[in-house]
Amino acid sequence: MNPPRPDDPIPLNGRDLAAPGSAGSRSGRRRDLFVGLLLFCATLAVFSRVLVADFVQWDDDISVYRNPYVQGLSWGRVMWMFSDASYAMRYKPLTWLTYALLYQAVGLKPFGYHLAALLIHGLNVVLVFVVVRRLLAIAASARASGAALAPATLPAACGALLWGLNPLRVEPVARVTDLTYCLLLCGLLISLWAYLRACAGPAGGTERSPFYFCSVAAFALAMLAYPFAFTYGVVLLVLDWYPLRRFEGCGPWWRDARARGILREKVPFLLWGGIVLTTLFTRLNPTGIWVDPEFSHRLGWFERCMQAFYVWGYYLWKPWLPLHLSPVYTTLVNFNANHWPFWLSATVVVGLTVLLLWKRRPWPWALALWACHLALLLPALGLTERPHFTADRYGYLAGLVWAVAVAAALLKLRAQPGLFAAGTAGALAVAACWGGLSLNQTQHWRNSVTLFEYMIRELGDNSYRSKIHWHLGKFYAEQRRPDDAMREYQASLRIQPAFRSHQLLAELQERTGNPQAALTNYLAALQLQADPGVHYAAGLLLCKLGRSGEAIAHYQEALRLAPDELPTLNNLAWILATDNDPQNRRGAEAVRLAERICASTGRQVPAYLGTLAAAYAETGRFKEALETGQAARDRAVAAGETQLAESYRKMLEQYRAGQPYRQPSATPAKRAD
Repeated sequence: MNPPRPDDPIPLNGRDLAAPGSAGSRSGRRRDLFVGLLLFCATLAVFSRVLVADFVQWDDDISVYRNPYVQGLSWGRVMWMFSDASYAMRYKPLTWLTYALLYQAVGLKPFGYHLAALLIHGLNVVLVFVVVRRLLAIAASARASGAALAPATLPAACGALLWGLNPLRVEPVARVTDLTYCLLLCGLLISLWAYLRACAGPAGGTERSPFYFCSVAAFALAMLAYPFAFTYGVVLLVLDWYPLRRFEGCGPWWRDARARGILREKVPFLLWGGIVLTTLFTRLNPTGIWVDPEFSHRLGWFERCMQAFYVWGYYLWKPWLPLHLSPVYTTLVNFNANHWPFWLSATVVVGLTVLLLWKRRPWPWALALWACHLALLLPALGLTERPHFTADRYGYLAGLVWAVAVAAALLKLRAQPGLFAAGTAGALAVAACWGGLSLNQTQHWRNSVTLFEYMIRELGDNSYRSKIHWHLGKFYAEQRRPDDAMREYQASLRIQPAFRSHQLLAELQERTGNPQAALTNYLAALQLQADPGVHYAAGLLLCKLGRSGEAIAHYQEALRLAPDELPTLNNLAWILATDNDPQNRRGAEAVRLAERICASTGRQVPAYLGTLAAAYAETGRFKEALETGQAARDRAVAAGETQLAESYRKMLEQYRAGQPYRQPSATPAKRAD
């Protein structure tokens, strides 16, 4: 069946013909407000459990409660928000600013952050209803008049409700870190609504419409919240083709001024989409906690393509089977690109694309929806990183395609009242079912323990649960529950020996007074991965155990990996200057290292000055040792470090007697991190 044309007659009833300002128009507005309020309240009712949830140690620690840059508003913090992209490997200044404003209002009480996410998601459901209804009306009549909007109200409400209550929405609402997605979509929906209003102007032109500038501004704010929608300009071009039909009657763009004008309108959206380059650079050059040594190699082009096909196919069926949800799906962690799910996904994606291109004239709506699906998921394909995961939050934008599709199908059934009633009842029944599943899913996000235990159950026999065990163990350790933490670390190691599990277990054993076991686990961690921090920790522990010769080797290896780490330089210099074993003492090298440290800190750190004084004494330069040692003592007194100042006073007595200092245990007098 051919799609309706702009000049096709639309069946209207008396209410649809009501003039603006008439009783029918007023009742229509009241109806719209009622529908919007009903959608908002239904959303809040389903997701209200998140209000009693805690932060979860699944990036909420990095984003909020251990992020000093969002704990208050100051000029320095605001500058960081708008200049940093490496902290979270994403450029999202407005999200950081939102966290800071929430901190100003509620501190670190999770309720305020969850309330913000819940309210914005409820608003997004209402905006989905408004935008979908306008799209349906435009598809029916080219201009979204009241006559065309009224029949689309119930179908659009059903589509918005299905989108809003889908269990895949739980993660972006329940995890405070994913407030980014709620903010992003809110800006995008406002931008899209304004763009559709702009296209309703004379001859469908937008460039001089205030709604057009509103659309650009809203998109800019959305991208500053989270640069996940850089393909939005492509979506607008698809909508220009259908349902807006703005290219009808246009020739090739290089010869047709109107076509060039439509393309020119997209330039601001493409320029703001370019903000993603900042995020792209950080994701291609990860640092710190974002470097995963187990996945240092990159995917080949064939693997990337198959991964992309899998992701596109995954979000075709997952919204309709939202079962066994989890923050982690491991299919793409290690995969064989020749395995059948990838070839099936590629076949479906390529086959649908070819079919819909072939049928583009009778089915323009299907091709438009499919093109939007592909475009909206482009940022979620994971082409720049490994490992990659298909996450529920990635469906937050792409799920809009299904909302439009369901609403359009219901609108199509209006011509047959019986089928329309059955279709509407079916949609509401599915929404009720999904609402129940979402309500149940929110309980798993109550706190870190419930979340990690749920993830472990969902992973079953998958070895990836080893990581979740150490995540849970780390949480227990921070809650001062060492026995529970020990149990989780050991469970992690039983499943799969891993660097992080050995490291965290060693740190716990060291804190609980088992240095030998801690050293064993530090060394086991280093067998799996060379890490300067673990070499440093092993060196400290070896010093305490009186094995300073082995400690020197670990400090030297740590410096090979991280040459400018001052605590490591200081501890190595201290052993070389003060160790009781003459075979470990190398005074000249100690002086060189200590002078380098003090020069880099402006001779202001008392512990570093104390190390330099001991190195001077070891080489017989007692005059310089006395001057430097006195400076170290004075700075320790000024800093209120009385114990350190007293130790330096005793060392000064030895220097005056022409004796270098000896540290029997080879432990640094003071470690300055």
